[in-house]
Amino acid sequence: MNRILACALLALGLAACGSRETPSPATENAAQPTEKQVAAAEPAAPAPATAQGPASDGEAVDEAPASSISPIADAVAANTPAPSAALPSKWQEGQNFSPLPASQPTSVGPGEVEVVEIFWYGCGHCFAVEPRLETWEKSSKPPYVRIVRLPVIWNEVAREDARLFYTLEALGKLDELHLAVFRELHVNRNPLTVVAGNRVDTAATEKKVRDFLLSHGVSQEDFGRTYRSFAIESKIRQAENLSRRYMADHTPMAVVQGKYVTDIGMAGGIDQFFELLGDLAAREHAAH
Repeated sequence: MNRILACALLALGLAACGSRETPSPATENAAQPTEKQVAAAEPAAPAPATAQGPASDGEAVDEAPASSISPIADAVAANTPAPSAALPSKWQEGQNFSPLPASQPTSVGPGEVEVVEIFWYGCGHCFAVEPRLETWEKSSKPPYVRIVRLPVIWNEVAREDARLFYTLEALGKLDELHLAVFRELHVNRNPLTVVAGNRVDTAATEKKVRDFLLSHGVSQEDFGRTYRSFAIESKIRQAENLSRRYMADHTPMAVVQGKYVTDIGMAGGIDQFFELLGDLAAREHAAH
C-alpha cells in the first residue's frame, strides 16, 4: 500500500514539473503576444488583469498609478499614432492626392500643420495661383495651418530665381515684393535671370536683380551683404534637397504635413485645390 501511495505522489510531482517547464501552445501565446498583437493594441488600453488577482493595495487596474503599468505598454502607447480623421468621401487617395513614399520632417511646431507651396518664379500657373494663395493664407485658412513657400530647383535658372526669393526673405521684403517679382516676369516681360549662350550669366543676373531691388527700396549695402551670402547658399542647398525629397517634377504643387502631394489638376480646379488643402490639414490636425 505504501509503495502504491509513493508511486502516486511521484507521478503527481512529475506532472507538476512538466506543466511549469513546458507550457501548452495556448499558454505560451497568451504570455508572449506577437509583434502584430502589440502593435494593434489600443494606445490607452489598460494592462490586462493577471491571474494573481488585484494588487496588494486593492486598486483596480484603471486606478493603478502610472508606475504600475507595464513599460512595454507605455512604449506602445507613446509610439502609436492617433488614427487619422476621415476625409470627405469626394477626396480619393491616388486621384486627388498622393502619399509620399516616406513622410518628410516639417518645420512647424506642435499643433500646427505645414502646407508647402512648391513654385518657380518663371511658372505662369504659379503666378496665377499666388494671389489666391495669399488670400487663403490671410483670411481663409485654418489658424493651425502654416504656409511654407519652397522655390523648386531644377537647373541654374531656377537656382538663381530661388536666390532672389531667399534674398527677399532674408531682407524682410517677401510680403511686399514676392508678387512684384512675378509681375516683373509675367506682366512686364522682364526676366531677372539672364541667360546667354544657354548658360546663366551670373554677373548680368546680379545686376538686374540689384537694380530691381534698389528700385523697390532695398539699400545697396543690404543687397551686397545678402545676395551671395553663406546663409542664402545654405537655403538654396536645403531647397534643392527638399525638391528631390518631395519629387517635385512640376509647379505649382503642394505638400501637406510632409505626407501628401497634390496640385490643381488632381484636386479638380483651383477652388477645389484650396478646399482639399484645408481638409487634409484638418485631418492631420485632428490626428495630433
